[in-house]
Amino acid sequence: MAVNVRRGLEIPEPSDYSSCEDDDVTYFTDLQRPDNNLPESVRVISKLLNNLVDSAWEVISKQEKIKRDEEPARQIPVLNATKEMKLPGRTNSIVSSDDGLYLFLGHTHGLSVISTSTLTCVRTWQDERVEITSISCASLGNATHLLFTVDDMGIARLFVHHMENIHLIKVINETEDINQRNICAKFEVSRSGDFGAAVMTSSGSVWLDVYRFPLDVWLKELETKQATQTQQTTEAKLSPVILLMKIKPPEIPAGTSLKSPSEVLQKTEEGTIIGSGQNHLISSRQWENQDAAFKKMFMKYLCSSSVMTPQQKAEGPSNCTLHFLLREGFHSMSGEANAARDIPIAVCLWWNGSHNLLQYLLLKTLKEKDSESRPDVLWPNSQEILCSAVSASTRFVVLGLDGQLVTIWDRRFGCPYANIVIPGDGAICRMKLLLQSQLPVPPLFQGPFLPTLQLVLTCRNGACYSVTAGGGGDTCTVALIERPAGPGSSVTVAEPMPFLKCLILLMQRNGQVSIWETEDGAPVFILNLPPTHVLGSLREPVCLLEPVQQKLYISGDRKTPLVEVTDRNKDESSLFIFSFSECTLMDLYRVASPAVSEKETRATLSDLEEACNLYFKERADSWKERKRNLAFQWEQLSKRDIK
Repeated sequence: MAVNVRRGLEIPEPSDYSSCEDDDVTYFTDLQRPDNNLPESVRVISKLLNNLVDSAWEVISKQEKIKRDEEPARQIPVLNATKEMKLPGRTNSIVSSDDGLYLFLGHTHGLSVISTSTLTCVRTWQDERVEITSISCASLGNATHLLFTVDDMGIARLFVHHMENIHLIKVINETEDINQRNICAKFEVSRSGDFGAAVMTSSGSVWLDVYRFPLDVWLKELETKQATQTQQTTEAKLSPVILLMKIKPPEIPAGTSLKSPSEVLQKTEEGTIIGSGQNHLISSRQWENQDAAFKKMFMKYLCSSSVMTPQQKAEGPSNCTLHFLLREGFHSMSGEANAARDIPIAVCLWWNGSHNLLQYLLLKTLKEKDSESRPDVLWPNSQEILCSAVSASTRFVVLGLDGQLVTIWDRRFGCPYANIVIPGDGAICRMKLLLQSQLPVPPLFQGPFLPTLQLVLTCRNGACYSVTAGGGGDTCTVALIERPAGPGSSVTVAEPMPFLKCLILLMQRNGQVSIWETEDGAPVFILNLPPTHVLGSLREPVCLLEPVQQKLYISGDRKTPLVEVTDRNKDESSLFIFSFSECTLMDLYRVASPAVSEKETRATLSDLEEACNLYFKERADSWKERKRNLAFQWEQLSKRDIK
């Protein structure tokens, strides 16, 4: 029997069952399985029809899904850039002053200062051999800013922007012999500009240099030199910076020579922090016996695995992440008593591959200084630290740990504020923290002791989550973008918008820029660049969200033919500005005073008694709300049949 089959349709393999001679007799012997004894040709046609229906249904389902995805996208408001500015070159980094009046661009051949009111370049520092890759800023007031840059060769420079002029103060890692130069991998500065820290590498070693800058002396020297220097002067000889400490990665614990616990306690009293593993009673012989027993027990696994090699065991950390901390807490450690309100008192850091968050005091007296910098506080964690963030008041330190764990440390009480498990299997790679008590979450105690935190987490697999955490373990996790099907949907930038309630800015690798709502986990606005431009870098977009002026700056490149892509001289980049303060569609999400809740958490507490009185006062003011919550919880429990 000839069967016409449509081209492209898969023909099923013939079954092992062969029809018997009495097919006509046994045609409907089993009513439950009518096609069990059909002739071979009929069964082939039946399978072809079933496959055809299944394939058609799959195509229909995909088309319906595409239509459903496109329908809400057409209803989402689209916002276009309000202004455009030509960039002097390929821009790699952009920061703003605290008041939002100036933009500082790091690009090829130097850096530029842009006035946000006129969108004009007011001053530039140029060097044809330099390409600045990162830039950070600290505002000192009176139109004076400290600028810290790192170029593509690992050279760190310190500039000062004063009275519309740019002066080069110092090259941090300058040496006469270029072969002996240390490479600067990262440079961070405190918000007040009093302290800075540079991650240095050289010959496979890595360490952290912490500096203190004499700001008061520099301001006086700039005022005296302002009358004598011309606007063309680009270098200023000011007082040298002060190297406070050199922090090295903690060494692997070795065998000890201590004989008794009293000697260990005596060493601890000398300043070595408990919990670092440096002071113990384990001898070198015990380490060797333990290593031999481990190898003997797991010999077959070690022989078949090439992961644990001696070279890899000897490798140390290659980088560290640091944050400057302001004064916080009820107790006053040594070195904190004389700290001003906005001057950092400590720096906390963690080395990659480590489980511990280390804290070093910055305001030590001369008697407390040692030849080797040792941590003053150690914050232990159960898993390896992958990323971190701090709140603006530096009260909360958030750590993203291995195993999709997030730990929020409260420096005021010295204990974890919340522990959160993120769904999925992607490792957390980036996080942003926003403290905002206006969030519409279930009723919680909203005071300076138990505020609400909003986290935005990005995973390595491209997923993005919004987490709202409150005191007492109340958390809410919303998946904005779950594990994407393709790399184009991966999230590259996720940042909360402090001046807009419950909104988050997302940028994806396919070039889409949108604003999402944290409650529903759905986009509410789409930001479009002109059709002639695309994002400057899809993997690492150059953008800045400025909260004071409520503007978003995005660097975009003009679409060029393929033959012109390799021509570096034809780099036509523009800076696009989205002004949210002028958009009436944002009125529903505006926050009246974005910084109020952050200031409340930094309430001045002179002693423990004052803090306790404030805590009891807030407890008394919130008893009605707590009573309603308790009744609601009992009502929920009564609905459950607990046996």
